[in-house]
Amino acid sequence: MDNVRISERALEYTLNGSASSLKKTLRGILFQSLLFVAGLVFGNPVVAAEQRPLTVVFAEGLEPLCWEEGGKAMGEQPEIAEYVLAKLGIKAKFLFLPWARAQWMIKEGTADLMMTTPTKNRFDYAVFGKEMTTPNYWNVFVRKDDSELVKKTKNFTTLDDLKPYPILDFFGNGWTEAHLKESDGFKVHKAAKMQDIVRLMGMGQGSLTINSSTSMNWFLNKLHMTDVIEEIALETPETRFQMVFQVSRKSPWMQKGLVKSLDAELQKMKLNGEWLKVLKKYKDPYGTGAPFKAYAQAEEFYQDYDRYPIFKPDF
Repeated sequence: MDNVRISERALEYTLNGSASSLKKTLRGILFQSLLFVAGLVFGNPVVAAEQRPLTVVFAEGLEPLCWEEGGKAMGEQPEIAEYVLAKLGIKAKFLFLPWARAQWMIKEGTADLMMTTPTKNRFDYAVFGKEMTTPNYWNVFVRKDDSELVKKTKNFTTLDDLKPYPILDFFGNGWTEAHLKESDGFKVHKAAKMQDIVRLMGMGQGSLTINSSTSMNWFLNKLHMTDVIEEIALETPETRFQMVFQVSRKSPWMQKGLVKSLDAELQKMKLNGEWLKVLKKYKDPYGTGAPFKAYAQAEEFYQDYDRYPIFKPDF
């Protein structure tokens, strides 16, 4: 009983003797709570960034660039993202969505990061990294048994040469929407996904497609159709371009300097050979030694690049 009374007196003394300290603590908690609420309501970048992980969006079903399998992120882009973000100590959430929706989330700021090609339209709502995350080789694919078309395709020098032919593509392909417009005379027929293009061509539906060499060859091997469809190079300014990191202008991570730090870590990844190892794993043409030159002019998107802040990890 004496021990109980001593404990009660000690508690009473502690409560009475530290009233002012308790008041300070409560005021501190209230202040932090108000800061948190202000961050949610007014979009305080620092508070908002600390309340949710970085959200990275990828196009679904775009093998081997990016896809989801059994709940696991797969492909070149996710592996590159995982590597550089780990070096920066950033926890991230990966989402796989239709291409158009993923891009819309970057525009609205509900997603923070995506890997894509710099364009004027995207620069209005995002900032771009300089370092190439993945190269893009877009070539023409035709059925091998259509010998006449194969012969003609080998003489193609511009995209306009494709206008007389029905072209197969998949829904949401931003490249096609930009370069093969119906108003310009192109005839494009859409399939649900990239994989469906290969299947349809194998069934004799559709004369040709112009698409990612990396992805088309991935599916040709996957579906055992390398003997059915032939790849013919078409090297033009529109068909050789690179993907880079893209951070939403509405993302709190932009103000924290994420894009420039991602570039720095990607440079290190290239120097130590880990980047090339990823490309080889997914049979990217660049990984097997194919030459690449990006023709797209992007200098206008980097005029302010040197003034971007640099994100520094807390550890």
